[in-house]
This record gives sequence, C-alpha cells and structure tokens, in this order.
Amino acid sequence: MILLLLMLFLSKVIFTLPKNEGYGMRDALNDGDRVYVDRIGKPKRFSLIYFDQPDGNGTSIRRVVGLPGERIRYHNDELYIDDRLVIERFLQKKLVQAQLANEVITEDFDSIDIIGTTNGIIPKGKYLVLGDNRHYATDSRYYGLVDERAMIGNVKLRWWPFYQMNTY
Repeated sequence: MILLLLMLFLSKVIFTLPKNEGYGMRDALNDGDRVYVDRIGKPKRFSLIYFDQPDGNGTSIRRVVGLPGERIRYHNDELYIDDRLVIERFLQKKLVQAQLANEVITEDFDSIDIIGTTNGIIPKGKYLVLGDNRHYATDSRYYGLVDERAMIGNVKLRWWPFYQMNTY
C-alpha cells in the first residue's frame, strides 16, 4: 500500500506516463505509444513536450521549435531562427524524400503570422511547437503559442511498445 501511494505521489509531482494520440508526431511517435514524461525541467530546442493545448482540446505531444525571444521563419522547407539557418536533423530523411518528389514538408510561414506582432518575437514564457508530421499535425500554426504554464513536462522516452524504444 505504501509503494502504491508513493508511486501515485511521484506520478503527480515527478513524472507521468501518457499515451500519444494521433499522427502529428509520426515517425518519432505513433498513435497509441506510451511515453515517460519528466515533469521537472525546462524544454530545450527540438525536445518533445507534453502540454495542455491552448485551444482547450486536450493534451498533445509536439516538438519545441521556437523559444522565448526568438523569431521563427520557414522558407522553402528551411528553418530560420533570428534569420540564421538551423538544420532539423530529425527531419533529414523526410526532407530528402520531399525534395526528390518536388514537395515541401513545412509550408512557408513566419512567427509574425502566429503572434500577430510586427516583430514576430516569441514572448517570455511562450513556445512555438510543431508536429513532425507537418502536413497533418495540429500545432502552433493552428492554435498559437504554448504557454509555459500549460506544459506538463518533457518527453524523455517511449516505453511502450518496447521494440521501438527511443530517447529524446
């Protein structure tokens, strides 16, 4: 009984074990995958986070692309942060395939469009998140920036199914 109470307490304070729902993070995560989420610590660029969606439609797992104080822009499938090209290594295979098929993975956009300010700088305490499956993901392009208070934690690993164990 003590062990059960301890696990319940830890799952509310230290970690949680949610299920990924949907295909917005495919290939990193599939629909139904279970992940370990660390509730402690700040997100870093390209880390996966688990959060309450700003539109109130539940929770999601998405990748942090834009940090507070930055301007984000996509042009011709390339990510520019404060006008510097940044490589998204986790998308390299998809980018090569899209280029061969004369397609794009990420439609051109600017954080100005999402934030609605003239400078497009992400405010303090806010993050721009995108799904890896860019054509089908509901993310900051749809519901805006994610508030730091809405973040439940950082996804550290997929624990189910076992045969596809990844760390983030």
